[in-house]
Amino acid sequence: MFRFEKEQKIVDAGGIKLGGQPGELPTALTATIFYIGHKIVSDKKQGIFDKEKAEHLINRMDELSDMTTNPFILDVVGTSVQAFESYIDFIAKVTNAPIQIDAISPRLRREAIKWASEAGLSKRLVNNSIYRGVKEKELENLKACGVKASIVLCDNPADESTQGKLDVLPGILEMADQAGIEGALIDTAMPSWGIGIGAGLRSIYLIKEMYGDRGAVGTGIGNVSDTLGWVKGNFPKDIKKAVDASQNAILPMIGADWIMFGPIEFAEFVFPAVAVVDTYILTATAELGTRPAIEGMHPLFKLVG
Repeated sequence: MFRFEKEQKIVDAGGIKLGGQPGELPTALTATIFYIGHKIVSDKKQGIFDKEKAEHLINRMDELSDMTTNPFILDVVGTSVQAFESYIDFIAKVTNAPIQIDAISPRLRREAIKWASEAGLSKRLVNNSIYRGVKEKELENLKACGVKASIVLCDNPADESTQGKLDVLPGILEMADQAGIEGALIDTAMPSWGIGIGAGLRSIYLIKEMYGDRGAVGTGIGNVSDTLGWVKGNFPKDIKKAVDASQNAILPMIGADWIMFGPIEFAEFVFPAVAVVDTYILTATAELGTRPAIEGMHPLFKLVG
């Protein structure tokens, strides 16, 4: 459980390192900002938002990252090129974190990435995402724009089992290679709440064991959190936060290198939960000879001191 036989690749995603054997690096955390319904956005088409509140949220991410050493990525949701220009330009000035392009359509994703690359931000970009069915021109655009990191989504609508995910992954990795992607963030495509979540979880471990030399592995539980109505309907908000924190915290225990945890507001309880679990993992793997890949860069040194 705590060490994979397959060589584990450490990848660069927009300027942060993630992957490797359990314990080598802190879990990377991806937060979504400017998402549909985000209260700080007043005009989603033009990309008008409350800059003071946005800066506060992003600064808090930087503070939490400094407190724990867990790096982060900002998943930026936009509905127009104009909105992406507004969001990305702002983020680039406020933080050095990677910027993940999360567009509502392939065309918009291409245009947003092209604009960001022309603005000199190619090295900070993470594409969301390459998946079965992505067209040739999108792969060509990624390569032409010099984007080196991307989510590689092993989603298989025809077969949501673990084997179904494993069946489509080799072909999607080939597409990533074609696009010039060097930092693959393999996503096990966690579905909505239901029995399918087991496959999303089990796939993390199996993909690390089989394809850990090709990229970092993780997933996002946003679909689960949004559709887990039982907790929302029966317990106070604080309990829901505890449930969301625990759902994220179990993922590194099964091998996840990165987690897309949902709205940026969740950072306040996700960072400490994951940092504590990361400390458990390194203290366990130290007995196997694992050491941090970057000296001093692990929650262990912050939490135990």
